[in-house]
Amino acid sequence: MIWFVLAIIFLVIAISLHKSANKMDRQYSAPSPSPSPSSVLSTPRKTYWEIYRDINPTKASDIENLLKIDFSRLSEKDVKEKIASIDRFAKSLKCGVSQIKTTYLAEIEKYPAELLPQMINSTSRELANEASAFNISQTNTISAMMIAWLKERHEQLGQPDANINAPSTNDEIEIVKALNPRVTEISDLRERLKSLREMSSLYKCPMEQLRVFYINDVKKNYDGKYENFHYLPEAYKYMAHKAYETSSLAGVAPDNTSYGIMCDWLSDLMVEEREKFLATGQVKCIMCGSRNIKLSFFKDCFVCNSCNQKFGGL
Repeated sequence: MIWFVLAIIFLVIAISLHKSANKMDRQYSAPSPSPSPSSVLSTPRKTYWEIYRDINPTKASDIENLLKIDFSRLSEKDVKEKIASIDRFAKSLKCGVSQIKTTYLAEIEKYPAELLPQMINSTSRELANEASAFNISQTNTISAMMIAWLKERHEQLGQPDANINAPSTNDEIEIVKALNPRVTEISDLRERLKSLREMSSLYKCPMEQLRVFYINDVKKNYDGKYENFHYLPEAYKYMAHKAYETSSLAGVAPDNTSYGIMCDWLSDLMVEEREKFLATGQVKCIMCGSRNIKLSFFKDCFVCNSCNQKFGGL
């Protein structure tokens, strides 16, 4: 699997949960006890939300804290729809109601902040689909919650840490050179510094340790076996595409975006892996089956000495 799948995929609502919506609705639709004739005039009938809160006091409090809304002011329809959406959201994230926002934003923060506008747009397009699938108001969807939190996060980053756009220092430029030894132009180094500062802030990792942090993250999902090596070129192609897609949003050249930098680091890892597989005799030509294999001049693929077939590259 590709571990750096765009966060937006995480935002698409699981329509397969639609069948559970009515069940959840019924679960929290317990009718209020039938009042006796003598109490009709003296005891006001409780609202749906009041009944729900009496039955689920802790969860009701968590729901109001999550959305920052006074549910007693909402219609019965809105209360039911919001509760059902929150239940679906908690189920999809595998967490409790009180952890929904922090769990969701923790996933979002794994990805470059430059993607936030794209995430907001994609989730906005999903809004109508979700509302239609569950027959609810758009304001009561999971997508509506996501959009609100994404915008909140985007506004927080709208005034970025002064360090991200601060003038570069000689020490920082030296760190960028060490992390990107093939980059020599000062303009590229400064653009990469901006991306690396942002990555350092997002991943809460010192800039000089980012490469090790990223490679270790890759290795959590790639087992280092030859039969699974093809995942690395696939991941590279995906990130190279995202580098071009996010370049204009980031205001830097594609190679200098967060994705572009990670492509360089992944390229180095692929060279190391090719050398390892060749040294251990694991490589076999995909065409003729020969094990008489060498690396290309730039070490970006394997070359069969028997049939000249190239493989294991991008």
